[in-house]
Amino acid sequence: MKGNGKTARSQNGFTILQMVTTIAIISVISTVGVLGVRTARAEFRLQSSARLFATYVEKARADSIRRHATGVQQSSVETFGPGTTTYAVTMDYGAGTVETRNFDLDSGLVFSTIAQKVTFDWRGRITEPCDITKACVFQVQSDTLGRNIPVDVSGSGDITVGEQHFPDQLIPEIAMTEVGGDVDIPTPTPSIENPVDPGDGTDPIDDASPTPTPTPTATPHGNGNGGDNGNGNGNATPTPTATPTATPTPTPAGATPTPTPIPQCVMTLSPNSLSLSQSQANKTSGTSVMTITNGTGTRTFTAAVAGNGNSLVLGMSIVRIDGSGSSTLTVTTKNGAGNRGTFLVNVIAAPACGSGARLTVSVSN
Repeated sequence: MKGNGKTARSQNGFTILQMVTTIAIISVISTVGVLGVRTARAEFRLQSSARLFATYVEKARADSIRRHATGVQQSSVETFGPGTTTYAVTMDYGAGTVETRNFDLDSGLVFSTIAQKVTFDWRGRITEPCDITKACVFQVQSDTLGRNIPVDVSGSGDITVGEQHFPDQLIPEIAMTEVGGDVDIPTPTPSIENPVDPGDGTDPIDDASPTPTPTPTATPHGNGNGGDNGNGNGNATPTPTATPTATPTPTPAGATPTPTPIPQCVMTLSPNSLSLSQSQANKTSGTSVMTITNGTGTRTFTAAVAGNGNSLVLGMSIVRIDGSGSSTLTVTTKNGAGNRGTFLVNVIAAPACGSGARLTVSVSN
């Protein structure tokens, strides 16, 4: 018995607490590793899709230059609004004709900026600058990472990915001076009188009197007695027309009267667009007043960037209104290249009020 007890005491092993601790450490390390791999894959997809999109924009620009394209033959790239994944590229793909093909972003990626289109002329410049920002900014957003990568197209056609420059809106408008006096205006040829005209009325060209044009004489009709039936006797007497009197229709006993329609609830934003800046202190934030008209009952309100974007900071002064009323929506910019461009902010009421309201926010450098 003593020998067996001594042998048992000399054996080594792990306690339950040690095993649980070891398993917990392995689980944490495995979770971190899986999350790291997932984040790395999402980052790769975001970078790859943004650069592929920029590549197609560059191809469209080069195609317009190569073909010296004008009018409807110009190449273009178009997106379709926040939350969408498709973009259309119009160019010559090698068949000698201009055609449009659609491409999709990788899974988990969407565009967070408004629908917009860039068209390149034969010089490689965009034919129409975007509003406010001048340069057109396309934001590719990752739902997994919660951040965006911008693809900028400047007015001159330069294309960059993930950078914070090309502030086209800071370039002043070029004042064109009108230059005069550099056009050769021909001297009018003076009219020459007949040198042999003696001035005594005998010249057959200069002294000839124009032949007057005869004036036609109107032929009267009727005998002038003012008749209104064309026979000239003036004795026609008009017959008066009786004005009908409407007879009200009595409401039958027991009938249900037609109810008066209730005015529809209307939600508006004023103003419905804001122009903000990341660098100008007096333009880093802006406000818009939401107004509820013909409201009944109690409603709650939320504001969100369309497409689940997070490029703006939103706040409402009142989130709950009983009946009609108003609330102030404050929009503040964030720094960073992924927060530039033109975004849509939806104000949502629960229960719904009309078709809702939408605010357009343009953010420049």
